[in-house]
Amino acid sequence: MKRILSIMLALLLLAAMLPSTAFAASSRTIYVSSTGKGTLNLREGPGYEYDVLGYVHHNNKVKVYESSGVWSRIKYGKLSGWIRTMYIDGTTKALGTGFKAVAVPTYVYNSAWSGAVIGSVSTADTVKVYYTENDFASVHVTDSGLSGWIPISCIGGTVKLTADEPPIGSDVVYRTTASTLNVRSGPGTGFGVVARLPRNTGCTVLETSGSWYRIKTFGGVIGWASRNYLKITSTAKVTASALNVRKGAGTSSAILGSLKRGTKVTVKYTSGNWAYITSGRLTGYVSLNYLQF
Repeated sequence: MKRILSIMLALLLLAAMLPSTAFAASSRTIYVSSTGKGTLNLREGPGYEYDVLGYVHHNNKVKVYESSGVWSRIKYGKLSGWIRTMYIDGTTKALGTGFKAVAVPTYVYNSAWSGAVIGSVSTADTVKVYYTENDFASVHVTDSGLSGWIPISCIGGTVKLTADEPPIGSDVVYRTTASTLNVRSGPGTGFGVVARLPRNTGCTVLETSGSWYRIKTFGGVIGWASRNYLKITSTAKVTASALNVRKGAGTSSAILGSLKRGTKVTVKYTSGNWAYITSGRLTGYVSLNYLQF
């Protein structure tokens, strides 16, 4: 018994003699996709069930103290909390954002958490990557217009668009610049007018034919318009007296804050009838019904 106590005492003395640097935290750089979501949630504990204490911004340095499974405890400024280990010096930076080829055919899911299947992609498809989470990437499929999540492992190299090819898909917001813009049934003035849009009507481009764009407004109008009267925009004004900003694209998602009528917002991209916006320090999803471009 005395021998055991002597060994334990020796071990305690040895630990006390070790230099403090042996337990010091290492400084590493976090890479978070700067497109779409430029911040990473800092949580109270190692799991998504824990509250968000704050946010870690793209390319900022943190102190890493310990790991628990796929989570790491860090210090960022005056805040201490947990983030996914995959975002430390690694996968998001390696994947990058922008237009990518599909390397392996896969299903498209409605979330990064074993969500429902909403479609599929093949090796002939190109996707635009926004950000990554839980080994999945949030993407927009350029051909079909589908937005969802696919496994990171199924994404290939970067695809470069030609200089004269306009950004197409629900992620890019356009506005009309003519006082009244004719929307036609086909790509040319010889086709009939199906709608007339006032200036600053918000829309997305579905496809192109020469100098004509097939557009879809947020009010549901679909038809062809001259590219001369369409301009890419990322700014809009709030039309509701108080517009809720939510964590996700749906009324069931948690409310992060609200914006007053007339507040200007920067639209990052759209998802169905929802827009992912930034206004000051507030970032989240708002209904497109209450934005004026």
